[in-house]
Amino acid sequence: MKGTSRGARRARPVSGFARLGGVAAAFAFAACGGAEPAPADEPASLQAVLSIERLEDASHAASSSASAMAQFVVLPADADAHETLDAAGLRTQLPERRGCSEVAGDVSLRSSAERGQVLREQLELLEAGEVSIQADGMVTRLALNLFPPSGSASGVIYTTPDQSAPLPPDVSYAIVATGSDAIPPLNIQQDAPSALRDVTLGGVPIERATALVAGQPLDLTWAEGDPGDRVFLEVAGGESSLLCSFADEEGSGSVPGSLTAKLGSDPARGADTARIALHRVRETLRSQEPPRADALILETLVRFDFELTRALRID
Repeated sequence: MKGTSRGARRARPVSGFARLGGVAAAFAFAACGGAEPAPADEPASLQAVLSIERLEDASHAASSSASAMAQFVVLPADADAHETLDAAGLRTQLPERRGCSEVAGDVSLRSSAERGQVLREQLELLEAGEVSIQADGMVTRLALNLFPPSGSASGVIYTTPDQSAPLPPDVSYAIVATGSDAIPPLNIQQDAPSALRDVTLGGVPIERATALVAGQPLDLTWAEGDPGDRVFLEVAGGESSLLCSFADEEGSGSVPGSLTAKLGSDPARGADTARIALHRVRETLRSQEPPRADALILETLVRFDFELTRALRID
C-alpha cells in the first residue's frame, strides 16, 4: 500500500518523537479530555501500530531471535494520536535528543513506554481479521491475543507465536490484514533496514571486545545506515544505566568518560560487568486520505528495531 501524507501527499520516514499527524473525528469513544469536539463531518482515524524486532548476540553465545506485534485502534479527532498511544503504553517512546545521558534503573529501549497518564476512556484495541507478515518469500501468521486491561487500553493484539519468526533484515515487508467489521483490509508495505555490521567498541570488533574502561570515552563505529534511521546504545553496568542516540548515517558515536565513570560494581550482582545493546531503529509513518468522506483516515506506524548485544567486563 502506498500511503499519501496529509500534507506532502507522499509517505515519509519520521523519528520516534514526531507526531503521527492531526487525526480526525469521534468514532466509538473519547480518548483524551479537555479538547473541543471535532467537527462532525471529519472522518475518524485508524491507527495501525506495527513493530518488528530482531535480537542478535555479537558473541554468538545465543542464536538470533525475532518477533513482531500489531495493534489497531480507532481514534477521534479531538485525540492527539502520538500522545494518546504513548499514554496507553501502545508504543515505546524513543529519546528525542542526540547524545548520551544517564537514566534511572535498568535501561531498556524496548520497555520504556510511559504509562503514567490516565485516559478518560479506555482505548479499544480492535480485531483486524487474519494478520500476517510476508518477507523474503516467507509468511508469518500473527496470533490473536487478549490484551489485559491496563487502565488505558483493552482488547486484542497480534503477536508472533514465539521468538523464532523468520523476519530477516534488508528485505521488503508486507503486513497484511484481511479486515473485520471495524477494520478494512490492509496491505502495508515497508522496507526493513540492514542489520548492524562492522561494529567496533574502542577500535576492537564487537565480537572480540572483552572490556570497557570506566572513566574513559567509549568510541563506537558501525557500517553506515540510511538517512533518517537512528542507532541507540544502551549500557547497563553496576548501579548505573546509560542511553545514547546517534544518527545512523554518521557511522560513529562516543560515550563521554564522565558517563562511563558511573559504571561500576553492583554488590547485588557480584561482578563488574556491563551489558551493551546497540539498536538500529527505522520508523516510517504513512497517512492515507479516506476514499469517501465517511471513511477512516489510515495512519500506519511501522517500527523496525534490530538489536546487537554484548557483555563486557568493566575495568
